[in-house]
Amino acid sequence: MNLKALTSFRLLISIFAMTSLLTGCFGHSGVEIKVPDEKGPVWGFIDHSGKFVLKPKYRRVKQFTEGLAAADLHTRWGFIDRDGKFVIERNYEDAKPFSAGYAAVQMAGKWGAIGKDGTIVLPCKYEDVGEAHECNPDAEDHAVMLPYKEKGADGKVKWGFKDLGPHPHGDIPAKFDDVMFFNDGLCPVYNAAAGKWGFINAKGEQSIQFKFDRVTTFKGQTAEGEMGDDFVVVDPIGTMAPKSRLESTKSFHDGLAIQQKRGKFAFINREGKRPFKLKFRYAENFSEGLAVVQPLQSVGRGYIDTRGEFVIPPVFDDARAFSEQLAAVKVDPEVFFKTYNEDGSPKGAPKTDAASEENKEDESKEDGKDESKEESKEEPKDESKEESKDAVKDSTKKDSKGESKDESKDDSKDEKAEAKVDSKTSKDSKESKTSKSSKEDSDEDVKPQTKSEKSKASDDSDSKVESKKK
Repeated sequence: MNLKALTSFRLLISIFAMTSLLTGCFGHSGVEIKVPDEKGPVWGFIDHSGKFVLKPKYRRVKQFTEGLAAADLHTRWGFIDRDGKFVIERNYEDAKPFSAGYAAVQMAGKWGAIGKDGTIVLPCKYEDVGEAHECNPDAEDHAVMLPYKEKGADGKVKWGFKDLGPHPHGDIPAKFDDVMFFNDGLCPVYNAAAGKWGFINAKGEQSIQFKFDRVTTFKGQTAEGEMGDDFVVVDPIGTMAPKSRLESTKSFHDGLAIQQKRGKFAFINREGKRPFKLKFRYAENFSEGLAVVQPLQSVGRGYIDTRGEFVIPPVFDDARAFSEQLAAVKVDPEVFFKTYNEDGSPKGAPKTDAASEENKEDESKEDGKDESKEESKEEPKDESKEESKDAVKDSTKKDSKGESKDESKDDSKDEKAEAKVDSKTSKDSKESKTSKSSKEDSDEDVKPQTKSEKSKASDDSDSKVESKKK
């Protein structure tokens, strides 16, 4: 075999080896390669009871959407199902959650998009790819628009949209400084030169001018915007109506919104009041009736319900909001399972109540420092009114009792006076006895010092004089 043939043979062997390696790494052979477990804190998924449905073993994860979740093992991302199986192999440097049947993925530093079967629908050649969304869910064509970001000929990076069908209307060129996603036929877009947000339709035409400092996507034919200090609601034709921020449909989740003050998090209802006094070092919006929180004096995170009660104790190193009945949490398995069971309950004495009580004590102290001034302006007034009302009630009760007692005394003394008058007309022996008893009665009448009794005593003396005249 000459040198040229040997070189060709070696080249073929190298190509074959490289092909085998790539096939194995990217999973095209259909055989899942055994991957060693990650060490240290890793991510798993729990249900609403706090029990691990997928044991912690992933380096990074995203939330479940459309039945799949992006997961990372050893810096390679793929997508797992609810059983934890990689149904889309670990081919990517990064990945985003599925939306409208598509997910953004990254390879070689560039972004593209795949379908739910793993097929590439947008090559990985863009600077970034956003969240795919139906342009108008109520329309019959169900057109899906996918935001993409690319560098133009002038070197500037702009956003545009790819029309993924099923009945394409055409792409929208990359000419916007920032975008969100389509809904109800409109999408918020940002103009950096104006420093304002506006809205475009599915053809890329300006529907609502750039005039908002902040804005939300449309939902239910309305969007919310801010213009300076004004909060407004916008309809699809651009008509604006001023509203209270407490009427926001975007800020409130399960009827509650996050309020951050002095580096602490709390929750308020649509009346602007706090339904429970607890404050937290960290908090996320409610989702599926539960919210991720971290108590003030805790290093762990857990979940509370809308009453402020801990449903899942703060025992996790990190935690994410619930989605599709599952939530991602982060723990170190070697440490965590020495103290806690798989359902999150502590081995031995329960600590959930203690953590809650500790947080309440810390909260009461903080309330006494931070918000006692504001609440004291209103609450003492109400208490004073109630106390004054109670005092009036008590005084009326006492007066009524006093009057009833005085009336009973008057009646009894009048009867005594009548008895004394009758006794004067009897025999002399009875008169002497009656005079003694009258002296005792007069002595008793001298003791009370109230005005009513003094007047009664004068009435008795008058009755005696009249009886003597008779």
